[in-house]
Amino acid sequence: MTRSLHRRIWVLLASAAAAYGTWRELPGTEIDRTVFTTVASRFLEPPLFVEGQGSPICPWELRTLTLEKKPDPRQAPLLVTLDDDLEGFFQASPPAPIDLAVVLKNIQRLGAKKAATAVVMAWEAPDPIGLAALEKALAVFDSLVLAAPLSRGVEASPLPPAFRRASLPAAAMIGDTLALPVVNRVPISGVVLSGETSLAGFSQLESEPASGFAPLMAMWDDRVVFSFPLLVVMQRLGLPLDGMEIRLGEFLKLSPSGPIVRIDPHGRLVQPLKPLAGYAEISAQALINGSDDLFPTTAPEPVILCDTRSAGEPRTRAFAASLAATVATLASDEAHTPRHFYPRLPRDWEIGSLVLMVLVLTLGCAAGDFWRNIGVLILAGGVCGAQWLGVGMASVWLPGLPLLAAIFAAALFSKWVKIRQSVVSPAPSLVQTLGPMPVPTLVLKPRAGSMSLGEMPAAPESPPDEPKGG
Repeated sequence: MTRSLHRRIWVLLASAAAAYGTWRELPGTEIDRTVFTTVASRFLEPPLFVEGQGSPICPWELRTLTLEKKPDPRQAPLLVTLDDDLEGFFQASPPAPIDLAVVLKNIQRLGAKKAATAVVMAWEAPDPIGLAALEKALAVFDSLVLAAPLSRGVEASPLPPAFRRASLPAAAMIGDTLALPVVNRVPISGVVLSGETSLAGFSQLESEPASGFAPLMAMWDDRVVFSFPLLVVMQRLGLPLDGMEIRLGEFLKLSPSGPIVRIDPHGRLVQPLKPLAGYAEISAQALINGSDDLFPTTAPEPVILCDTRSAGEPRTRAFAASLAATVATLASDEAHTPRHFYPRLPRDWEIGSLVLMVLVLTLGCAAGDFWRNIGVLILAGGVCGAQWLGVGMASVWLPGLPLLAAIFAAALFSKWVKIRQSVVSPAPSLVQTLGPMPVPTLVLKPRAGSMSLGEMPAAPESPPDEPKGG
């Protein structure tokens, strides 16, 4: 068997095995998904959401997010507002604990089982009886979300239990958590965050400059705390916090089935909020004598109590004004583009392309090193280009990885067989290369005055041994 034929057999077997093995086992694996996502990202702006298995029966499905998400007005919350109280319904302005207790009792009376209060409940010297009534009113709801501002100071404070229950470890994030805003205290003393099951989110980050992009998360020690509007949406949908998928700089996915919003590396919405009114806005005073049908039956939960008083701080009023738009943006799931499918070629076509590639590699493996390497590069570049064009222009997923596996196996085994043949077959010897060497003849020429071999005198004979003794 000649060396060329021996090499072709090895390349044929190796490339065929590599092509068939990857064609059979690779579809649907994480490697195949990663390659598909990488190729598709050249044509679509991330983040990309890939579904399917990459098989003929279950091809790859691709969705992405639109550049601008429009909030659904139907997802805006039902707001109960604490306004300026010009008619003096409440005992004090801002309302005292007993006033808030009455408002919350009426919210519960009108049928709300889930509630959230964006009002920061803190007083310098609260009435103990009123404070006890407020805590009792908070405890009647099945689910409750509270709000408080957060900031960063020289002296850190322990993470309050309500904030800890609504937080996740930093390891649950994907991305650089060092880019998130850092907080370590509640800047207002005596904030009411009562309840064994209540959750707390921040209303504002006082250590961060005001921005038109709503912040959704911040770091407190080794845990990530979330904004009040985000917790309201999780409360509405009944979703667990540990079910979120957070990729900083890409997206926030509230559950495996959505909703999804784009976020920047600092945990903020990437799009500025547009003004949006609540699903319905009812003053707190109207609840006192309100009928049982005061709340629209189609309004989404929970009912949110917010502070719209003109005497409030500018950042407090800005938070209340953006609350409906933030909740609606987070709860809307209209940011996806339609599903796009990337089917495989027919089975016979894929097998035919693999067979053709194996034959080309087998025939070309006997070429010199330079031309063989050039051919491998041309074939690999052609396969990559075809895969790229197939996704971008034809919307098909070609068997690029099996073809590349065949090319790599052919190049590797062709080199291995050549090295093995050079080691097993000894190099020709010098005698075999040059043939027998002639033996030179030595000719001695006498010098003048010297004797030839024939003229040299004979050596004298040695005398006979003398007899011993006398």
